Amino acid sequence: MASPTVRNPKAIAPPVGPTGAAPFVRSVVDSSVGAKVLVALTGLGLAGFAVVHMIGNLKVFGGPDAINHYADFLKHDLGALIWIARAGLLGVFLLHIALAIRLTLRARAARPVPYAHPGRVQATAASRTMIWSGAVVGLFILFHLAHFTLLGFQKVEVGGGKMVPVLELKDAKGRHDVYSMVVVGFTTPWLCVLYVAAQLVLFVHLLHGVQSAFQTLGLKNNRFAPAIRLLGVAVAATILVGNLVIVIGIWAGAVPPITSMAR
Repeated sequence: MASPTVRNPKAIAPPVGPTGAAPFVRSVVDSSVGAKVLVALTGLGLAGFAVVHMIGNLKVFGGPDAINHYADFLKHDLGALIWIARAGLLGVFLLHIALAIRLTLRARAARPVPYAHPGRVQATAASRTMIWSGAVVGLFILFHLAHFTLLGFQKVEVGGGKMVPVLELKDAKGRHDVYSMVVVGFTTPWLCVLYVAAQLVLFVHLLHGVQSAFQTLGLKNNRFAPAIRLLGVAVAATILVGNLVIVIGIWAGAVPPITSMAR
């Protein structure tokens, strides 16, 4: 004898929602909690890239061959991998910015009238200005790409009074002369001031951002809070000092002069 079928006592069919990866990703991005987690993860990823990028740029102190070889390896030896990495990095960067802006707008829309006595006892200047420091860093990154990658608006004399854009400089081995491009850039006073100011803003952004990311991910508790604060300071300070050493060191003449030739 067949067993009786179990029925819903209220005869209400259970809701059936959309299935698949796309609806799940959409629900995560649309929720405030999911968006905060993604902002935290993308922020940590971008901070990690900033450290790696700084380490690569420090090769300028090893002389022209060191940094030119490194740049040539990234551009030619990695092949399609470098373009995949660039596309992924761009996607992470845009996702971080878009979600951060949307979260900020949602928070303001949820409370159009501010508190009469805002509770900012524990808030720091870095935490209160995250959206603004992030905007400044974003604009600086666009300028940095235009300066060293896309436009190369500076020119250098290569002999006989001939002026050549820095993006066309080649070293003796026919490689793109990144060394000369960086030296030319950071021996220009106004560019040095701009880069130093941008690095200070990035430091402020990372100082709170790294710690906030761990807190969002649920890893910052009473036990680990001191270590996470120390890690946030260490990451922000390392990137600041490393990048300033490059800018100020070149400005002060701590590297050999350029020896570029154009092709």
